[in-house]
Amino acid sequence: MSRKKRQQPNPQQQSIDSVDDIEGKLQQAISFYQVGQLQQAEQICQQILRDFPKHAETLHLLGIIAYQVGENKIATDLITRAIEVDSKQSPFYYSLGNSLRGQGKLEKAIEAYHQAIQIQPNHAEAYNNLGTVFIDQGRIDDAIETYQQAICIQPDHGEAYYNLGNAFHSQTRLEEAVQSYHQAIQIQPNRLEAYNNLGVALIDQGKLEESIQIYQKTLEIQPNCADAYNNLGNVLREQGRLKESIQAYQKTLEIQPNCADAYSNLGIALKEQGRLKESIRAYQKAIYIQAGSAAAHNNLGQILLLLGDFHEGWREYEWRLKCDDINSEKRTFPQPSWDGTNLDDKTILIWAEQGIGDEIMFTSILPNLSHMTEKIIIECDQRLTPLFQRSFPQIQFFSRANPPHPRLLDKNIDYQMPIGGLGQWFRTNEKSFLSGQDSYLHACPKKVLQMKRKYQQLADGKLLVGISWKSTGINQRRASLKSTVLKDWTSILSGKNCFFMSLQYGDVKAEINTFTNQTEIPIYQDKEIDSFQSLDDFAAQVAALDLVISIDNTTVHMAGALGEKVWTLLPYIPDWRWMLEREDTPWYPSMRLFRQSETGDWSRVFAQVRSALEQYMEHSTAEGRQ
Repeated sequence: MSRKKRQQPNPQQQSIDSVDDIEGKLQQAISFYQVGQLQQAEQICQQILRDFPKHAETLHLLGIIAYQVGENKIATDLITRAIEVDSKQSPFYYSLGNSLRGQGKLEKAIEAYHQAIQIQPNHAEAYNNLGTVFIDQGRIDDAIETYQQAICIQPDHGEAYYNLGNAFHSQTRLEEAVQSYHQAIQIQPNRLEAYNNLGVALIDQGKLEESIQIYQKTLEIQPNCADAYNNLGNVLREQGRLKESIQAYQKTLEIQPNCADAYSNLGIALKEQGRLKESIRAYQKAIYIQAGSAAAHNNLGQILLLLGDFHEGWREYEWRLKCDDINSEKRTFPQPSWDGTNLDDKTILIWAEQGIGDEIMFTSILPNLSHMTEKIIIECDQRLTPLFQRSFPQIQFFSRANPPHPRLLDKNIDYQMPIGGLGQWFRTNEKSFLSGQDSYLHACPKKVLQMKRKYQQLADGKLLVGISWKSTGINQRRASLKSTVLKDWTSILSGKNCFFMSLQYGDVKAEINTFTNQTEIPIYQDKEIDSFQSLDDFAAQVAALDLVISIDNTTVHMAGALGEKVWTLLPYIPDWRWMLEREDTPWYPSMRLFRQSETGDWSRVFAQVRSALEQYMEHSTAEGRQ
C-alpha cells in the first residue's frame, strides 16, 4: 500500500491566530519594505488582511506600498480604511496627504497634512510636504513659512532647507536662497540637486566664479553629472569663455546624448563665435530630440532672420512667446489670434511686446496693416502712447496695464496678435519693407523747435551730435556684448567742431563727470529731459539733433523711426534685426551700421566712425559755404 507524501504547509497560506503572530508578520513585511522588496511585503500584508481585514497598521503599510509604485488611488483607499479603524495616528494622515497629492487633490492633501500635524505637532515631514503642496498651488509665502516650521522642529532637515532654497529662488530672494542651499549641502554633502540649484542662484547674483566652483565640486562628487556640465557651460559662456563653454556642452552630450537643452545652449555659444551653420545644426538637433523646445525654435528663428531667411525665420520666431525667459509680460486676451486672413470690416487688437526698441521697430508695420483695416487697436507701453497716438491718429492706443483696459477684453473685437507676429505677414522679403518712407514717428513740433533753438545756442554753430554708449537690457550677456565705455569714444569726442550731448538713459552723471575730469572733454546733459520716463520728450530731443551715434539700444530705434541720421555701432554677432555684412538696414532708411570684425574689438569700429564723422563734417562745411 503506497503512502501518500505529506505536503509541507505554505507559510504564506497559514492562518494567523494571535496578536504576536500579527506583529511578527507585520515586522517581517516592514523589513521587506525597507529593503525595497515590495512584492514580498505586499504578499505578507495580504495574508494578514485575509484573517484580520481591519488591521489598521497593515492597511496603512499596504497603502504606502501602493503609493511607492504610483497607485495613488489604491493607496488613498487603503489608508482611508486604516484611518476609519484608527483615526488617532498621525502617520496615517501624513501618508494620506502624500497619496492625495499624487492624485492632484491638493486641497484634500492639505487637510490630511494639517490633521497629521494636529495629532503630532512636531511632525517635521508633514510640514515639509505641506510646503510642497503650497508650492504646487503657487502659494510661495505659505510654503516658505511651512518649510521654516519644519526646520524649527528639525534643524538638520536637509530636504526642507533645499525646498526652502527653491522657494526663495522662485521669488528672486537670492541671498536667502543661497543660504538655504548651503545649509542643505552642509547637512547632506552629496545632494547634487542642491549644488546644481545653488550654482544657478549664484549665476543670478552675478557671482560667476563662485558658481563655477560649485559646479566643479558637483563634478568631484559625480563626474558624470550631465546637468553640472551643462550649467558650467552656461557660466563659462556668460563669462565669454566660449571655447571652454562649448567643451562643457560637448561633455554634457557625451554623457547624455539626447539632452535637448545642451544642444540649444551649444547653439548659442557657436552663434557667438560666428559659427552660424554649426549653430543652426545644434538648434535643429535640439528640436529633433524635443520638438516642443521653445528656446531652440526661437533661437533658430533669430539666426535665420539674421541670415535674411524671413520665411522660415518668422515661423520659428513665433516660438518666442512660449519661452520662459521672454523679455516681456505675457498677455492673455480672449479674442482668437489673427492668421493673416482678410480683415475687411474687422477689428484687430495688436499688443506690444518685449522692449521699447522692439515696440518702436515693429510699429513700422502699422501702415501696412492699415491697408487691410481701419479698425486697429494697440496696447503699448504707457511712455510711448503720446508719441504713437500723434504719429498714427487714425489708430486707437491704450497704455499697457495689468489687468488690461476693459475695452481690450471685448469679445466683439475680431482678432488679436502680438506686434512681433506681424512680421510673418508683412515683412516676408526686403521688398516688403516700406520704401521711400524715411520716418513713421513724429515728435512734437513745438518741443523740437524749442530744443533745437536751445541746443544751437549752446553749440555756437557746432554740429549737434547725440551719443549713447551702453545697453541695460535684461539679458546681461547680450547687453555687455553691445555696450561700450566712454573711454572708447575718446577719439570721436575729441572732435572740435561737434557739440556732443548725452542721450544715454539712466543715471550716468557720475560716469560723465569722471570721463570729463580725466579727458577735459565735455559732454552735455540736458537735465530737463528724462529719457527713461518721458519718451515723447526724448523723441523731440533726438529730432532736434543733426546726428545720433549710438550702440544698439532704444536710442537708435527712436532715431531711425523719426527718420533722423543715425549711426549704429554693432557687436560681431548682432541682434537678428541687423542681419550681416551690410551698412544699411531695411528697417530704418536713415541708419548706417558700423560692425565689429571680431568679438569684443571696438577699436576698428571707432576708427571707422571717426573717419566717417570727419567726412561728414567736411561735407557739412562745404554745404555751408555754398
